[in-house]
Amino acid sequence: MPTSIDSLDTFRKVIDADEPCIIDFWASWCGPCKMIAPIYEKFSNETPKLKFYKVDVDAQQDIMQECGIQAMPTFQVYHKGNKIDEMKGAIPQSLKALVDKGSSLAA
Repeated sequence: MPTSIDSLDTFRKVIDADEPCIIDFWASWCGPCKMIAPIYEKFSNETPKLKFYKVDVDAQQDIMQECGIQAMPTFQVYHKGNKIDEMKGAIPQSLKALVDKGSSLAA
């Protein structure tokens, strides 16, 4: 189950961790976000090597600005403070590829 990130400080701690993570930047009014959410949750249950997080861009605009989010949904993979990759849109196959890439970073 993805964990919500509720502050910029928490966001920075999450991305600086030794474990790779993927973050879903979403909005409650975004139709494609609602469509892909159950798939993202399914991947989170199937991929223990990768930490899964969510950021509500309306509630956390400072995080959205820091990450340069311009479209929803956007998924970003981080490892040890570095952004590894990014995907925009609600395309299950592309999200699976991004999850696999992030998972492969785990020790």
